[in-house]
Amino acid sequence: MYPDDDDDRIPLGPPADDRDLGPDERDRDLMDGTWEQQYYSGQLRTRDWNTIALGIAILVVLALVLPMLLVVFR
Repeated sequence: MYPDDDDDRIPLGPPADDRDLGPDERDRDLMDGTWEQQYYSGQLRTRDWNTIALGIAILVVLALVLPMLLVVFR
């Protein structure tokens, strides 16, 4: 609206004189698709949170049931 508004602007990104040189060696697996081969081949190990939650739930149930069984069969 006013010509002086550009002087009060706060830049949010890097200065305009910084050049983007493009992808580097860290991005090479994204460019050639090797990350997809590793991800879909099953060789990439990930944590299965559903199995961990099931194991914790079984431990909780055993912690509740085992004392009752020990009292009954005493």
